[in-house]
Amino acid sequence: MTDINSKLLFGTSRLVSNLMSMPVQANKAIVGRNAFAHSSGIHQDGVPKKTGENYEIIDPIEVGIRESS
Repeated sequence: MTDINSKLLFGTSRLVSNLMSMPVQANKAIVGRNAFAHSSGIHQDGVPKKTGENYEIIDPIEVGIRESS
Protein backbone atom coordinates (compact mmCIF):
# COMPACT_ATOMS: atom_id res chain seq x y z
CA MET A 1 0.00 0.00 0.00
CA THR A 2 1.05 3.54 -0.71
CA ASP A 3 -0.48 6.91 -0.04
CA ILE A 4 -0.33 7.86 -3.71
CA ASN A 5 -3.54 9.41 -4.97
CA SER A 6 -3.50 8.04 -8.51
CA LYS A 7 -6.38 10.32 -9.53
CA LEU A 8 -3.91 13.23 -9.38
CA LEU A 9 -1.39 11.68 -11.82
CA PHE A 10 -2.75 13.22 -15.01
CA GLY A 11 -3.24 16.70 -13.56
CA THR A 12 0.16 16.66 -11.87
CA SER A 13 1.82 15.56 -15.11
CA ARG A 14 0.17 18.43 -16.98
CA LEU A 15 1.18 20.92 -14.28
CA VAL A 16 4.84 19.84 -14.42
CA SER A 17 4.73 19.87 -18.21
CA ASN A 18 3.42 23.44 -18.26
CA LEU A 19 5.81 24.71 -15.58
CA MET A 20 8.81 23.18 -17.35
CA SER A 21 7.61 24.15 -20.84
CA MET A 22 8.20 20.56 -21.90
CA PRO A 23 5.33 18.72 -23.59
CA VAL A 24 4.43 15.21 -22.54
CA GLN A 25 5.06 12.71 -25.34
CA ALA A 26 1.75 11.69 -26.93
CA ASN A 27 2.46 7.96 -26.44
CA LYS A 28 3.72 8.26 -22.86
CA ALA A 29 2.13 5.55 -20.72
CA ILE A 30 -0.75 6.69 -18.49
CA VAL A 31 -0.38 10.46 -18.98
CA GLY A 32 0.27 10.85 -22.73
CA ARG A 33 -2.45 12.19 -25.02
CA ASN A 34 -2.76 8.79 -26.73
CA ALA A 35 -2.56 6.60 -23.62
CA PHE A 36 -6.30 5.97 -23.65
CA ALA A 37 -7.01 6.69 -27.32
CA HIS A 38 -8.34 3.97 -29.60
CA SER A 39 -8.69 4.47 -33.30
CA SER A 40 -8.65 1.40 -35.50
CA GLY A 41 -10.65 -1.63 -36.57
CA ILE A 42 -11.22 -4.55 -34.24
CA HIS A 43 -9.46 -2.75 -31.40
CA GLN A 44 -11.84 0.20 -31.60
CA ASP A 45 -14.80 -2.19 -31.82
CA GLY A 46 -13.80 -4.06 -28.66
CA VAL A 47 -13.20 -1.06 -26.41
CA PRO A 48 -16.80 0.02 -25.81
CA LYS A 49 -17.92 -3.59 -25.36
CA LYS A 50 -15.48 -4.68 -22.65
CA THR A 51 -12.93 -1.96 -22.07
CA GLY A 52 -11.43 -3.23 -18.83
CA GLU A 53 -11.23 -6.77 -20.06
CA ASN A 54 -9.69 -5.98 -23.44
CA TYR A 55 -7.41 -3.03 -23.96
CA GLU A 56 -7.07 -0.85 -20.89
CA ILE A 57 -5.34 -2.31 -17.87
CA ILE A 58 -6.05 0.89 -15.95
CA ASP A 59 -9.38 2.69 -15.88
CA PRO A 60 -8.72 6.26 -17.13
CA ILE A 61 -10.76 7.60 -14.20
CA GLU A 62 -8.23 6.07 -11.79
CA VAL A 63 -5.49 8.38 -13.11
CA GLY A 64 -7.57 11.53 -13.43
CA ILE A 65 -8.79 11.23 -17.03
CA ARG A 66 -12.54 11.48 -17.57
CA GLU A 67 -12.80 8.85 -20.31
CA SER A 68 -11.11 7.07 -23.19
CA SER A 69 -11.17 8.67 -26.61
